[in-house]
Amino acid sequence: MSDLNQENKPPEAMSPIELSQEEIDENFRIHSEIDIIYILRGIMQKKSLVTLYFGTKQKFILTSILNVDKNNKEIVIDYGPNEELGQQILQAKKLIFVTSENKVKIEFVCNQVRKLGFEGQDAFAVKLPTSLVRMQRRNYFRIATPVTKPLVCIVPIPLDETDENSTNTAANAEITLLDISCGGIAVIDHHPVISFDPKKVFRDCQISLPEVGIITVTIKVQNTYEVTLRNNLTCKKAGCEFIALPSKMETMIQRYIVRQEQIRK
Repeated sequence: MSDLNQENKPPEAMSPIELSQEEIDENFRIHSEIDIIYILRGIMQKKSLVTLYFGTKQKFILTSILNVDKNNKEIVIDYGPNEELGQQILQAKKLIFVTSENKVKIEFVCNQVRKLGFEGQDAFAVKLPTSLVRMQRRNYFRIATPVTKPLVCIVPIPLDETDENSTNTAANAEITLLDISCGGIAVIDHHPVISFDPKKVFRDCQISLPEVGIITVTIKVQNTYEVTLRNNLTCKKAGCEFIALPSKMETMIQRYIVRQEQIRK
């Protein structure tokens, strides 16, 4: 790790998010401690590089997350070999951490930092952030499905996922949708048979759009992570994209979205 500036920044370094505070808060900021810990642990487990800005945006080091301590609500960060830079970081009043998780940009801010020993080496410790920005820009307008009567995706159960000893003859699984766009859907992954693992593809799925019709689509799972629902229960959420969506189906989704917007207004 070394002291660098943005003019000769290597490809691995990531710049802070440049959006208005209002846009970030409305669309991308996460406050749930459970979600924050889950995302940070994912970054740690993949050993993703983290760009740590201190003092000004022009000064940073490349580092990594060594531990996420849920009990003490702390994150342990690699200190690096440069003691001079380490001391500057310890004196900084604001630290900005920028990285990515599943190709989605992640940013959080910490205002207090201390030095500690971790597994025989020097490290930084910062308090778990009270919020985290997870910025996934979408090319399609996405609308949440109705809370009282959400949309359902009928997914054919692959033969290799059925239990040969089961007496259940149902060949389909009903999966609740959280939102929908012309690019894909987000679903609650809680079915006892179907598993929404990243990169998995489900064909011939059907979604009934009220007052519009039934669409038949192929979906591919892009990412999964835990979320906290309005009743404070946690569940696994899967983001899926449509594969080769026919133009007729796209038009039907657009009609559904427009109708829902009209109802809400």
